[in-house]
Amino acid sequence: MEGSCLCGDIKFQINIDMLRMYQCHCEQCRKQTGTASSCGSVVTQDQFSWTSGESNITKWEKDSGFTSHFCSKCGSSVPNKFRGEPFYWIPVGLVDSNKVQTVANIFTGEKVTWSHVDSFIHPHDKKPAIKTMIKLLCE
Repeated sequence: MEGSCLCGDIKFQINIDMLRMYQCHCEQCRKQTGTASSCGSVVTQDQFSWTSGESNITKWEKDSGFTSHFCSKCGSSVPNKFRGEPFYWIPVGLVDSNKVQTVANIFTGEKVTWSHVDSFIHPHDKKPAIKTMIKLLCE
């Protein structure tokens, strides 16, 4: 499974048959993406590899620890490695495959009233424990 940023400078590969994703309805994700919810996934570091453009990644970090990694040319969010963990976060919209399954919705308590995104698949009012998310996405 391959993916790339909007301009195509940053490319990556995920060695997985089916990507399991979550939809996040929190305010930070809405502001980062400009959409009602973001679609993300987590894969193990041995399933992920950069194929080009890794040097074009810029990082911005909020005081709370929230980070945004993006292409310095086109601004697309791009994958990033968890701090101190053997996992990569993947913005699912970059993946060039339809082999994606929604397995959870997080921060459903912050979902905006104008959103019609289905949030009934394994909903969590807030952020679940990271171990819970890893189990949902990587097993």
